Amino acid sequence: MDKVLVSIYVVTLDETYDLLLPINLKLSEVLDLIQNTIVELSSGNYEKREDVKLLNSESKLLNCDNLVRLSGITNGCKIMLI
Repeated sequence: MDKVLVSIYVVTLDETYDLLLPINLKLSEVLDLIQNTIVELSSGNYEKREDVKLLNSESKLLNCDNLVRLSGITNGCKIMLI
């Protein structure tokens, strides 16, 4: 499997989006993909930012230097974008 399905809660919009994330990219690259997708899915209500962070379901900051597959993200994970 080369992608994982996750639920991403976007704090600024108070919305949750289900997205497929490629597991062989760094989280820093995936973060850019996530933001671009949310801009599209929210009809432009979300503004892309440089200072965003990803938190796991335990509210721990995810290391953006890790690959997705090494970050603990698995199918069904809930992630928060702040």
